[in-house]
Amino acid sequence: MMSAMGLAEPPPLAPPRFEDFYRAQYEPMLRLAYLLTGSRAAAEDLVQDAFIRVQPRYPALNSPAAYLRRTVTNACYSWHRRRQREEAYRPAPVEGAAPEHDDVWDALAKLAPRRRAALVLRYYLDLSEADIAAALGCRRGTVKSLTHRGLADLKDVLEP
Repeated sequence: MMSAMGLAEPPPLAPPRFEDFYRAQYEPMLRLAYLLTGSRAAAEDLVQDAFIRVQPRYPALNSPAAYLRRTVTNACYSWHRRRQREEAYRPAPVEGAAPEHDDVWDALAKLAPRRRAALVLRYYLDLSEADIAAALGCRRGTVKSLTHRGLADLKDVLEP
């Protein structure tokens, strides 16, 4: 193809192969899913499922990493909803059977899933408000609100 000045334009860059995209994004998405679910096994399953859902659309995506991040985040929300339904029918746990956790992790686990997701995306993955909004499917103002309220809730849980 020739430009207006008669010079040949370089061909458009082809997106990386899906295998290369998978290798580059697997660990970051696994960390994200783990932080949103608190379960390594669930995180692995959710990330695998997310890649399976993204793969057919991959060639047409303008921002495959953002699309994948949104897919993983939505999968984690669904996982939490399923767990809440399951726990409604589960008998009470035996005292002393739960392993010890870090206080911050325990406090983070008590937050609503969207607030927890906003805090993890902001302070662990260091994403911008625009990227968080894209991952959560909301506006930037909502991200600010979720982050502010999540921090306030976290403070309340940590400082009784």
